[in-house]
Amino acid sequence: MPTAEEPVRRIVSQVTGWLTLEQAKVLSELAGRIPDGTHVVEFGSFLGRSTLCLLAGAPEHVTVYAVDPYTGDEVGPRPGRTADGGRDPEAVHRAFHRNLADAGAADRVTHLRMRSADTPDELLRRAGLVFVDGSHRFRDAADDLRRVCARLRPGGWLAVHDAFYSVEVTLAIMTVLLRRPDFEYRGRRGSLAVYRRTATTPGGPAPRRGHRLRQAAELTTLGAVCARKTWLLTGAAGRGGGIDAHWPH
Repeated sequence: MPTAEEPVRRIVSQVTGWLTLEQAKVLSELAGRIPDGTHVVEFGSFLGRSTLCLLAGAPEHVTVYAVDPYTGDEVGPRPGRTADGGRDPEAVHRAFHRNLADAGAADRVTHLRMRSADTPDELLRRAGLVFVDGSHRFRDAADDLRRVCARLRPGGWLAVHDAFYSVEVTLAIMTVLLRRPDFEYRGRRGSLAVYRRTATTPGGPAPRRGHRLRQAAELTTLGAVCARKTWLLTGAAGRGGGIDAHWPH
């Protein structure tokens, strides 16, 4: 299915965020593949880069439900971070809605100002794609994945950002998704991992060996990324310079 490449490229150039262009294309493509009668849910919207990229690929009648509490803790501290880190959460919230309005997309996005844990169950059951990019703390990320895995319909898509690039998100994936035979790992683009639900329940035979090995093999990626982050942080602490342009996403 073709990607809405030009709109996606324009969104990435105009809206601040950490989703790369290649990852944005993947999200747009996945949004175009959702089953009929479903919608898109995202955990973590920030300034709307991912929201607008999802809309760029989704059929015109599809709604994106953007779940983000805008409480000020959605952007973790990091030396050298420049992409709106430390901004007043209300200012970030207003900027999100302003970006939607500027793109003419406000009527296709329903913003739920709540934590992902409070997302209505029925909203997840009717989703064709869930993009998880909320809290990166292990417990929160694992809870998000458990809730989605228990509710996403067969044929639905799951995309997880910072997979195999964040230690705690990776631990959540290994804890929740590694053992589920009803979710097939479809690979990743940078830190964006893609899964598809293939069965109604997790019961039955053990996960296919290849399914588990492909995810376990990504631990080598995590090791390399952690080494690179350590090098960047050490350098930033010494020279006081920005590192966002070089940070692995």
